[in-house]
Amino acid sequence: MKIRAEMGRQRAPLCPTEYQVDKVMDIPNTQFAAFLMRPLDSYDFIRHNSVEPHQGTGHDHCLLVLGEGRTDGVLVQCDGDGRAAYSAYVAGARDVVQARLDRVADFIVGQGTQRTASGSWYVNCEELDEKFGVAIQEDNGLDAMLRDALERRPEVAQVDISLQHIETTFRPEFCVNLSGSAEKTQPDIRLRDILPLLANTGLEYPSQSYFTHPGSDARVWPDDLRKLTTAGQREHDALLNARVAEIVPTDEGVKVALTDVDPQELVRFNQAYEDHQAAEWAMGDMTP
Repeated sequence: MKIRAEMGRQRAPLCPTEYQVDKVMDIPNTQFAAFLMRPLDSYDFIRHNSVEPHQGTGHDHCLLVLGEGRTDGVLVQCDGDGRAAYSAYVAGARDVVQARLDRVADFIVGQGTQRTASGSWYVNCEELDEKFGVAIQEDNGLDAMLRDALERRPEVAQVDISLQHIETTFRPEFCVNLSGSAEKTQPDIRLRDILPLLANTGLEYPSQSYFTHPGSDARVWPDDLRKLTTAGQREHDALLNARVAEIVPTDEGVKVALTDVDPQELVRFNQAYEDHQAAEWAMGDMTP
Protein backbone atom coordinates (compact mmCIF):
# COMPACT_ATOMS: atom_id res chain seq x y z
CA MET A 1 0.00 0.00 0.00
CA LYS A 2 1.23 3.48 -0.87
CA ILE A 3 0.22 6.79 0.73
CA ARG A 4 1.00 10.23 -0.66
CA ALA A 5 2.03 12.87 1.92
CA GLU A 6 4.39 15.80 2.43
CA MET A 7 6.80 15.00 5.23
CA GLY A 8 9.39 17.29 6.76
CA ARG A 9 11.34 17.99 9.92
CA GLN A 10 9.56 20.81 11.72
CA ARG A 11 9.22 22.22 15.22
CA ALA A 12 5.63 23.39 14.85
CA PRO A 13 2.83 21.13 16.16
CA LEU A 14 1.41 18.69 13.62
CA CYS A 15 -2.13 19.87 14.36
CA PRO A 16 -3.12 21.95 11.28
CA THR A 17 -4.74 25.37 11.36
CA GLU A 18 -8.53 25.65 10.90
CA TYR A 19 -9.84 27.61 7.91
CA GLN A 20 -13.38 28.71 7.07
CA VAL A 21 -14.62 27.42 3.70
CA ASP A 22 -16.93 30.05 2.16
CA LYS A 23 -17.16 28.57 -1.34
CA VAL A 24 -16.68 25.20 -3.00
CA MET A 25 -15.74 25.02 -6.68
CA ASP A 26 -16.06 21.74 -8.58
CA ILE A 27 -13.92 21.83 -11.74
CA PRO A 28 -13.20 19.24 -14.47
CA ASN A 29 -10.61 16.66 -13.51
CA THR A 30 -8.18 17.73 -16.27
CA GLN A 31 -8.28 21.33 -15.04
CA PHE A 32 -7.85 20.16 -11.44
CA ALA A 33 -4.79 18.10 -12.42
CA ALA A 34 -3.28 21.14 -14.16
CA PHE A 35 -3.92 23.23 -11.03
CA LEU A 36 -2.11 20.64 -8.89
CA MET A 37 0.89 20.82 -11.21
CA ARG A 38 0.95 24.65 -11.48
CA PRO A 39 -0.73 26.09 -8.36
CA LEU A 40 0.91 29.53 -8.76
CA ASP A 41 -0.65 30.26 -12.17
CA SER A 42 -3.63 32.58 -12.61
CA TYR A 43 -6.98 30.81 -13.08
CA ASP A 44 -10.40 32.10 -14.05
CA PHE A 45 -12.15 29.77 -11.58
CA ILE A 46 -10.26 31.50 -8.74
CA ARG A 47 -10.83 35.00 -10.16
CA HIS A 48 -14.59 34.42 -10.55
CA ASN A 49 -15.01 32.77 -7.14
CA SER A 50 -12.63 34.86 -5.07
CA VAL A 51 -13.07 34.83 -1.28
CA GLU A 52 -11.89 37.65 0.98
CA PRO A 53 -9.45 35.85 3.33
CA HIS A 54 -9.51 38.26 6.25
CA GLN A 55 -13.02 38.99 7.54
CA GLY A 56 -12.37 39.60 11.24
CA THR A 57 -13.87 36.29 12.35
CA GLY A 58 -10.75 34.76 13.86
CA HIS A 59 -10.33 32.35 10.93
CA ASP A 60 -8.94 32.88 7.46
CA HIS A 61 -11.58 32.33 4.78
CA CYS A 62 -10.91 30.15 1.76
CA LEU A 63 -12.13 28.69 -1.49
CA LEU A 64 -12.13 24.89 -1.64
CA VAL A 65 -11.37 23.53 -5.11
CA LEU A 66 -12.52 19.99 -5.91
CA GLY A 67 -12.00 17.88 -9.01
CA GLU A 68 -14.95 16.06 -10.58
CA GLY A 69 -14.89 12.40 -9.58
CA ARG A 70 -12.09 12.93 -7.05
CA THR A 71 -12.17 12.93 -3.27
CA ASP A 72 -9.15 15.19 -2.71
CA GLY A 73 -9.13 18.96 -2.96
CA VAL A 74 -7.10 22.14 -2.60
CA LEU A 75 -7.76 24.84 -0.02
CA VAL A 76 -7.04 28.28 -1.51
CA GLN A 77 -6.53 31.71 -0.01
CA CYS A 78 -7.41 33.89 -2.98
CA ASP A 79 -5.29 36.65 -4.43
CA GLY A 80 -6.84 39.49 -6.38
CA ASP A 81 -5.50 38.42 -9.77
CA GLY A 82 -6.90 34.89 -9.89
CA ARG A 83 -3.92 33.33 -8.18
CA ALA A 84 -3.67 31.30 -5.00
CA ALA A 85 -1.85 33.47 -2.46
CA TYR A 86 -1.61 30.37 -0.26
CA SER A 87 -2.81 26.84 -0.91
CA ALA A 88 -2.91 23.46 0.78
CA TYR A 89 -3.59 20.01 -0.63
CA VAL A 90 -6.31 18.23 1.40
CA ALA A 91 -6.68 14.48 1.00
CA GLY A 92 -10.31 13.38 1.31
CA ALA A 93 -11.59 16.97 1.20
CA ARG A 94 -14.82 16.04 -0.61
CA ASP A 95 -15.60 13.34 1.97
CA VAL A 96 -15.01 15.78 4.84
CA VAL A 97 -17.39 18.36 3.36
CA GLN A 98 -19.98 15.75 2.42
CA ALA A 99 -19.97 14.25 5.91
CA ARG A 100 -20.70 17.68 7.42
CA LEU A 101 -23.48 18.33 4.90
CA ASP A 102 -24.99 14.90 5.60
CA ARG A 103 -25.26 15.96 9.25
CA VAL A 104 -27.03 19.14 8.15
CA ALA A 105 -29.40 17.07 6.00
CA ASP A 106 -30.11 14.75 8.95
CA PHE A 107 -30.98 17.79 11.06
CA ILE A 108 -33.32 19.30 8.45
CA VAL A 109 -35.09 16.02 7.70
CA GLY A 110 -35.39 15.02 11.35
CA GLN A 111 -36.73 18.41 12.44
CA GLY A 112 -39.01 18.85 9.44
CA THR A 113 -40.66 15.42 9.39
CA GLN A 114 -41.34 15.62 13.13
CA ARG A 115 -42.75 19.17 13.18
CA THR A 116 -44.31 20.05 9.84
CA ALA A 117 -48.09 20.15 9.66
CA SER A 118 -48.29 20.99 5.94
CA GLY A 119 -45.46 18.99 4.38
CA SER A 120 -42.96 21.84 4.03
CA TRP A 121 -40.39 23.19 6.49
CA TYR A 122 -38.21 26.30 6.56
CA VAL A 123 -34.73 26.42 8.10
CA ASN A 124 -32.70 29.61 8.47
CA CYS A 125 -29.23 29.42 6.86
CA GLU A 126 -27.80 31.45 9.74
CA GLU A 127 -28.96 28.78 12.18
CA LEU A 128 -27.16 26.08 10.18
CA ASP A 129 -23.98 28.15 10.23
CA GLU A 130 -24.22 28.49 14.02
CA LYS A 131 -24.99 24.80 14.62
CA PHE A 132 -22.71 23.16 12.07
CA GLY A 133 -20.25 25.83 10.89
CA VAL A 134 -21.52 25.53 7.31
CA ALA A 135 -22.29 28.77 5.46
CA ILE A 136 -25.02 27.84 2.97
CA GLN A 137 -25.51 30.61 0.42
CA GLU A 138 -26.90 30.74 -3.10
CA ASP A 139 -24.32 29.66 -5.69
CA ASN A 140 -21.45 29.12 -3.24
CA GLY A 141 -21.15 25.44 -4.11
CA LEU A 142 -22.17 24.24 -0.67
CA ASP A 143 -25.82 24.92 -1.55
CA ALA A 144 -25.67 22.53 -4.51
CA MET A 145 -23.98 19.81 -2.44
CA LEU A 146 -26.58 20.17 0.33
CA ARG A 147 -29.42 20.08 -2.19
CA ASP A 148 -28.01 16.83 -3.59
CA ALA A 149 -27.69 15.39 -0.07
CA LEU A 150 -31.32 16.26 0.71
CA GLU A 151 -32.71 15.05 -2.61
CA ARG A 152 -31.10 11.65 -2.04
CA ARG A 153 -33.22 11.23 1.06
CA PRO A 154 -36.44 9.22 0.54
CA GLU A 155 -38.34 11.64 2.81
CA VAL A 156 -37.64 14.66 0.58
CA ALA A 157 -39.79 15.61 -2.41
CA GLN A 158 -38.39 19.08 -3.21
CA VAL A 159 -35.71 21.52 -2.01
CA ASP A 160 -35.61 25.28 -2.55
CA ILE A 161 -32.61 27.30 -1.31
CA SER A 162 -32.97 31.10 -1.22
CA LEU A 163 -30.81 33.92 0.14
CA GLN A 164 -31.74 33.30 3.77
CA HIS A 165 -33.67 30.04 4.02
CA ILE A 166 -33.93 26.46 2.92
CA GLU A 167 -37.47 25.23 2.22
CA THR A 168 -37.83 21.45 2.13
CA THR A 169 -41.01 19.70 1.03
CA PHE A 170 -41.45 16.22 2.45
CA ARG A 171 -43.47 13.23 1.28
CA PRO A 172 -46.54 12.98 3.53
CA GLU A 173 -46.00 9.35 4.49
CA PHE A 174 -42.81 10.33 6.35
CA CYS A 175 -44.38 13.23 8.30
CA VAL A 176 -45.63 12.48 11.81
CA ASN A 177 -48.40 15.09 11.69
CA LEU A 178 -49.66 14.08 8.24
CA SER A 179 -50.41 10.43 8.93
CA GLY A 180 -54.13 11.07 9.65
CA SER A 181 -56.70 12.14 7.06
CA ALA A 182 -58.14 14.81 9.42
CA GLU A 183 -54.79 16.57 9.53
CA LYS A 184 -54.51 16.52 5.75
CA THR A 185 -57.86 18.26 5.32
CA GLN A 186 -57.00 21.25 7.51
CA PRO A 187 -56.84 24.52 5.55
CA ASP A 188 -53.35 25.71 4.65
CA ILE A 189 -53.38 29.32 5.92
CA ARG A 190 -50.11 31.23 6.22
CA LEU A 191 -49.24 34.18 8.44
CA ARG A 192 -48.91 36.51 5.46
CA ASP A 193 -52.47 35.55 4.41
CA ILE A 194 -54.12 36.78 7.60
CA LEU A 195 -51.79 39.68 8.42
CA PRO A 196 -53.94 42.25 6.55
CA LEU A 197 -56.98 41.09 8.55
CA LEU A 198 -55.37 41.85 11.90
CA ALA A 199 -55.19 45.62 11.51
CA ASN A 200 -55.59 47.78 14.59
CA THR A 201 -59.27 48.62 14.12
CA GLY A 202 -59.90 49.83 17.66
CA LEU A 203 -61.89 46.72 18.48
CA GLU A 204 -60.96 44.88 21.63
CA TYR A 205 -59.55 41.66 20.20
CA PRO A 206 -58.08 42.60 16.79
CA SER A 207 -56.11 45.42 18.41
CA GLN A 208 -54.51 42.85 20.73
CA SER A 209 -53.81 40.05 18.26
CA TYR A 210 -50.41 38.38 18.55
CA PHE A 211 -48.50 35.47 17.03
CA THR A 212 -47.05 32.66 19.13
CA HIS A 213 -45.36 29.27 18.68
CA PRO A 214 -45.69 26.21 20.94
CA GLY A 215 -41.91 25.98 21.14
CA SER A 216 -41.25 29.54 22.33
CA ASP A 217 -42.49 32.15 24.81
CA ALA A 218 -41.93 34.92 22.25
CA ARG A 219 -44.82 36.98 20.92
CA VAL A 220 -44.83 38.88 17.65
CA TRP A 221 -47.27 41.73 17.07
CA PRO A 222 -49.01 42.20 13.69
CA ASP A 223 -48.33 45.96 13.64
CA ASP A 224 -44.58 45.29 13.89
CA LEU A 225 -44.68 42.84 10.96
CA ARG A 226 -46.60 45.31 8.79
CA LYS A 227 -43.70 47.77 9.09
CA LEU A 228 -41.36 45.41 7.23
CA THR A 229 -39.85 46.78 4.04
CA THR A 230 -39.51 44.61 0.93
CA ALA A 231 -35.97 43.70 2.03
CA GLY A 232 -37.24 42.96 5.53
CA GLN A 233 -39.93 40.67 4.15
CA ARG A 234 -37.28 38.67 2.32
CA GLU A 235 -35.18 38.50 5.50
CA HIS A 236 -38.12 37.14 7.52
CA ASP A 237 -39.70 35.09 4.74
CA ALA A 238 -39.74 31.93 6.88
CA LEU A 239 -41.83 33.65 9.58
CA LEU A 240 -44.24 35.17 7.06
CA ASN A 241 -44.75 31.71 5.53
CA ALA A 242 -45.43 30.05 8.88
CA ARG A 243 -48.64 28.00 8.92
CA VAL A 244 -51.53 29.20 11.08
CA ALA A 245 -52.41 26.21 13.27
CA GLU A 246 -55.17 27.83 15.34
CA ILE A 247 -56.74 31.18 16.21
CA VAL A 248 -57.95 31.36 19.81
CA PRO A 249 -59.58 34.32 21.63
CA THR A 250 -58.08 34.67 25.11
CA ASP A 251 -58.29 37.15 27.99
CA GLU A 252 -55.22 38.87 26.54
CA GLY A 253 -56.51 39.08 22.97
CA VAL A 254 -56.53 36.84 19.92
CA LYS A 255 -53.71 34.28 20.00
CA VAL A 256 -52.59 33.06 16.57
CA ALA A 257 -50.52 29.89 16.98
CA LEU A 258 -47.95 29.16 14.26
CA THR A 259 -46.34 25.94 13.03
CA ASP A 260 -44.04 24.89 10.17
CA VAL A 261 -41.41 27.38 11.31
CA ASP A 262 -38.52 27.27 13.74
CA PRO A 263 -39.65 29.01 16.97
CA GLN A 264 -36.39 30.95 16.95
CA GLU A 265 -37.70 32.87 13.93
CA LEU A 266 -40.08 34.74 16.29
CA VAL A 267 -37.18 35.56 18.61
CA ARG A 268 -35.01 36.64 15.68
CA PHE A 269 -37.69 38.98 14.33
CA ASN A 270 -38.30 40.61 17.73
CA GLN A 271 -34.57 41.17 18.20
CA ALA A 272 -34.24 42.71 14.73
CA TYR A 273 -37.24 44.97 15.40
CA GLU A 274 -35.84 46.10 18.76
CA ASP A 275 -32.46 46.85 17.17
CA HIS A 276 -34.18 48.88 14.44
CA GLN A 277 -36.20 50.86 16.98
CA ALA A 278 -33.08 51.54 19.06
CA ALA A 279 -31.23 52.77 15.97
CA GLU A 280 -34.09 55.14 15.07
CA TRP A 281 -34.21 56.46 18.64
CA ALA A 282 -30.44 57.07 18.60
CA MET A 283 -30.75 59.09 15.38
CA GLY A 284 -33.36 61.35 16.95
CA ASP A 285 -35.95 63.45 15.13
CA MET A 286 -34.74 63.90 11.55
CA THR A 287 -37.72 66.07 10.50
CA PRO A 288 -36.43 69.34 8.88
